[in-house]
Amino acid sequence: MGCRLGRSVAAVLAMVSLASLASRPVRAESWDRIGRYASLIRRAGTDTMVAKDCPPSLLGAFHSQRNALLLCANNLDNDPKQIWVVLAHESAHVMQHCRGGALLADHQIDDALEAIEARSRTTFQELRLYHQSQQREEIEARLVQSLPPREVEALFRRFCADRLPRASVSAPPAISPDTP
Repeated sequence: MGCRLGRSVAAVLAMVSLASLASRPVRAESWDRIGRYASLIRRAGTDTMVAKDCPPSLLGAFHSQRNALLLCANNLDNDPKQIWVVLAHESAHVMQHCRGGALLADHQIDDALEAIEARSRTTFQELRLYHQSQQREEIEARLVQSLPPREVEALFRRFCADRLPRASVSAPPAISPDTP
């Protein structure tokens, strides 16, 4: 989905997210794509770490004070699709950190919740387990994790542009011949 000048990034995120949720599941990713995206995140100043001793239910986390993204190898399958989803989800929290707040406008949250509920009642119910102060961040992260990789990378480049070297912001994501 292309972006017109004049649209707010938040509006684009909402439109793309809702369209993506309704239309197709995220495709399995390659290890190369995951490596390139993790490298982009590191170039924006966020440490990316892999732990083998996370609590049993934790797949990943973002620690804003340390500006560190964590993937929990002991709880993740050796499946690039699963790892991409967790990386995309946690990178949404990095985007929120870069932006200094929410990615969606207040009036878009109800539509986002409806889209999540329509796609997965379980995911919708999981959101209710979070404290109210964390729900908005988790809604946005779940929307981002459902986007195709190119859109996740484009959003990251927009929200974290001031933290990236100039060439990283203007250059389109690297595309390999096997990229869907």
